[in-house]
Amino acid sequence: MDEEMQMPVEERVTSNWEPLKFETGADYDYLRNVWYKRLGTALFRRLVAFILCFYNGLVLGVKVHGRENLRALKGTGAVVVCNHVHDMDCTINNIALLPRRVYHVSLDSNFRIPVVRHIIRWLGAVPLSRSPKQVRRLFSEMETALRAGAIVQVYPEGVLVPYARQMREFHNGGFRMAAEANVPVLPLMLLQRQPRGILRLWKRKPCMELYILPPIFPEDGLSRPEAVARYRREARAAMEQAAEKYQNAKNLEKTP
Repeated sequence: MDEEMQMPVEERVTSNWEPLKFETGADYDYLRNVWYKRLGTALFRRLVAFILCFYNGLVLGVKVHGRENLRALKGTGAVVVCNHVHDMDCTINNIALLPRRVYHVSLDSNFRIPVVRHIIRWLGAVPLSRSPKQVRRLFSEMETALRAGAIVQVYPEGVLVPYARQMREFHNGGFRMAAEANVPVLPLMLLQRQPRGILRLWKRKPCMELYILPPIFPEDGLSRPEAVARYRREARAAMEQAAEKYQNAKNLEKTP
């Protein structure tokens, strides 16, 4: 498989109960463009946003910054990249990216979890198969979605490490999608802070703050490998700068 297309599917830090069978068939509907699927996803995302706005605020202490950077995309498709540090970061990102249409690249093993499989599908998740043939088809379909103005969200680190304080190695998959579709990359950064105020009464783990950073627009005259490398380099640099600028190290001194 093309190295630029690789996404990690083996490494796991957390484990889930996966009793159901699921395989990504050759005719799997990644785009879900039929009108009732589009309508169902749009309505379900808003319902979830309404419910989770209370959970995210009271339990996770979520705050979102930089929504103007999402508006700066002006309706064009984009690949969103984010560090992967919480079980709920997919829903945090999904709500923050409303009202844009979003596809989330997710491990196919998540589609083996009862109930969760249906929730993530209706939130826009698409399965990342272990089959190289299916990975190529997924990339092709997501590039089609990007050209049509959708957002595709990937975790360049690949694996979830809860409350990780340092970013890990980035994989090229999402940056390759952006280069192929000639769309921007929008970096997001989830940072942690110690609970403050009333949250200190019941919350022991860090609160989450999501920073939507300025988009990285395509640059003319670059080959595909050069564009992939530029996206990867500049996205990581922006995320590291955000961590250095906004993360108060004192907030993490007592983090479990």
